[in-house]
Amino acid sequence: MFGLVRTLWASMVVVGHIFWVGDFGRFAVFGFYILSGYLMTYVMHNSYGYSITSKVKFATNRFLRLYPAYWVACIITLLLLYFLGPFQQGSLTTMAMPDTLQSVLSNATMIFPNWIPHQVYPRLSPATWALTVELFFYALIALGVSKTATRTYIWVTISLVYIIASYAMGLFWHARYFSIPAGSLPFSLGALIFFLIKDKKTALIPSVLLAKPWQLFIIMFSIALVTSFLIPRGLPILLTEIIFYICMCVSFLLVLTLAMGEPFIKNFPKKLDKKLGDFSYPFYLLHYQAAIITSYLLFNQVIILKHQISVLSVFCVFFILILFTLAINIGIDHPIEKIRKKIRKS
Repeated sequence: MFGLVRTLWASMVVVGHIFWVGDFGRFAVFGFYILSGYLMTYVMHNSYGYSITSKVKFATNRFLRLYPAYWVACIITLLLLYFLGPFQQGSLTTMAMPDTLQSVLSNATMIFPNWIPHQVYPRLSPATWALTVELFFYALIALGVSKTATRTYIWVTISLVYIIASYAMGLFWHARYFSIPAGSLPFSLGALIFFLIKDKKTALIPSVLLAKPWQLFIIMFSIALVTSFLIPRGLPILLTEIIFYICMCVSFLLVLTLAMGEPFIKNFPKKLDKKLGDFSYPFYLLHYQAAIITSYLLFNQVIILKHQISVLSVFCVFFILILFTLAINIGIDHPIEKIRKKIRKS
């Protein structure tokens, strides 16, 4: 039920990073956080439980889901750096050979040790700073931060306090987006969705807000599109952030409606939805690498494609991403998924 929206969000990240302004993809990232907060809380309650053995199984399955594909992405980056690098332009400079023990460990573990992981360089897969945030909250959820409704409401409250305090302390907006504490609010809202459904409290939400999932996605997408268009033209930061949180609320309602069993598109096959969802993680991991290959094939040099946007460049990036995704899904994810299913069943 979540597959199509996940890949649409991942595609927004690709377009924002490679072809347009990065702010476009940022609206999707917090949607991913909300969805992860819901799904991780759901599986801890319904698939694993909170015993030590269950937590080990949960951690093992998360490891198998995230790391093999991530290591493939890192290897591809290392090969590109060896044959085409070093990269000298814009965000591509993030992708460099790890040259210290800390940078090697950070890139191997996907744990970039800073309260704002985005500030840690190099990152062989640049967007994976957000996965450091995800890993942190996976651990908190496994330890029981969303084990009960009461804990979850307290978590949401603490998350809101952090946001308010960050404004009171005059922190720059990076502290409310790129930092680990910034992920607390969307993750806690995702966990809250689980209890709203479990405790049958969704009736407390006005029905007018619970539109069809595709309608909510269009609203969220439109807000992101218009806001990202206005940001380079001088949209005030405070107004941008207000709109950002409004968009996050729309993403909350989108995940809520999907979790309640409403299909994203009526009569859309569930198997196809799942297969499309399998594209989201490789898209997220490998879009910079696909852009580097595309720029070299089209222009015989590594450049930022934002300056050379064309139908052909867009087609090439997504074509290469699809090839990467199919290779990872067939060669890595599908065999590993059999192991993950055995772990869950045991």
